[in-house]
Amino acid sequence: MDLVKGTLVRSKAGRDKTRTLAVLDVDGQMLLLADGRTHPIAKPKRKKRRHVAPTTTILESELLKSDQLLSEAIAAFDADAN
Repeated sequence: MDLVKGTLVRSKAGRDKTRTLAVLDVDGQMLLLADGRTHPIAKPKRKKRRHVAPTTTILESELLKSDQLLSEAIAAFDADAN
């Protein structure tokens, strides 16, 4: 699956293992990820593509404009997944 801006992914490795994050940018094999809380949009986490598992959900660009909207969208996604 091709990762694009707004795609929700689950971390497979690292301290944030099993957390849901949103893709902000793709730079080759590196991704810039944010969740609105521990990794805000202003300071995204860099992670290699192989360390995440993509989901089929892509967020609208309006939800990527503020940390609060992003964290609420991820919380709603996690609630639906469980």
